[in-house]
Amino acid sequence: MDRKNISDYGEKALIKRIIEKSSNFNNLENTEFISSIGDDCSVMKFNGKYLTSTSDMLIQSSHFPDSMSYFDMGFKAVTVNISDLASMGAEPIGFLLNIAIPKDLNIKDFDSIIDGVVSACKYYNIPLIGGDTNHYNEIIISGTAFGTCEKEPMMKYGFNIGDLVCLTGKIGLAPLGFDLLLGNYNISKELNKVNSLNITEIDKCENIYELAIFKALKPEARINEGKILLNNGIKTGTDITDGLASEFESILSSDKKYSKYLDLNNYSKGIRIYEDMLPVDKDYINCIKKLNLNLYNSLFHVGEDFELLFTINKSQVDKLSKKLDFYIIGEITDNNTVEMILKNGEVKTISSKGYNHFDASS
Repeated sequence: MDRKNISDYGEKALIKRIIEKSSNFNNLENTEFISSIGDDCSVMKFNGKYLTSTSDMLIQSSHFPDSMSYFDMGFKAVTVNISDLASMGAEPIGFLLNIAIPKDLNIKDFDSIIDGVVSACKYYNIPLIGGDTNHYNEIIISGTAFGTCEKEPMMKYGFNIGDLVCLTGKIGLAPLGFDLLLGNYNISKELNKVNSLNITEIDKCENIYELAIFKALKPEARINEGKILLNNGIKTGTDITDGLASEFESILSSDKKYSKYLDLNNYSKGIRIYEDMLPVDKDYINCIKKLNLNLYNSLFHVGEDFELLFTINKSQVDKLSKKLDFYIIGEITDNNTVEMILKNGEVKTISSKGYNHFDASS
């Protein structure tokens, strides 16, 4: 008898168990679905287009720091779902809101949550089309978002050895922001400044502290970047929510699963990135050192950056560079591991551990 608790497994292991238990009746070959559980969205052919759908749940004690406003809670609940659509290159078309709230929550605070949801829907140009309400002893917001693609969406699989590994933006800022918010730091001035800004005013952040707090409290889904990637022939993409290292493992596992034409015992794809190619500013590194934080943990194992990770054939770089700013950080290899080449030439293996909702220490 298996007497382990779910905290002994982790979120991705639980998803794997769901996939295994549903595989007996989830025969995608006999349906219009072209993706199964495990990718960022489900994908179904519908009226000549590709219908994408995703669902994400946020729990107050796990996902919302005490310093986050009720408005920003509502906004983030939409953003995390839109980010999944962005990773497929989809155009958002509708959002469902399910929310559980304490009975003693002030009605003004409830209104602020809904104002955040509605504001996010307007920002991403997506209608709020329904949902459900209930009560619980803490705030729980579960959203479901729908989108469409004119062509087959980006998936977590389908890359080749020699392809380049890329990011749509800088990483590590949101993890630093959460460290600042959850640690014993005197950041009241910076926090008040950030709380006065809306999601379009990130340029008003004057230093690395304000910028990191902004990225933690006011994340933005890369929906436009996702559409540009898809429209320019990019086949593989995902969003960085649980940590970059975790997403590396996720795309490799997905690619191995869907490489049915290969002898999986000989599957050898891996990822190599280069420390000196990571999009990290000196101000960020200096701040990490000053606060005595772990640089690699912030960059690889925390997440919440909501940038897109994608792969690209070298022949596509020049064309895409004219449409989108992005960072090349490495390449797909044939060495069956995830590794980083440090600035001094040393090779460092990167573990796949990311943020785990079911780990009491996370």
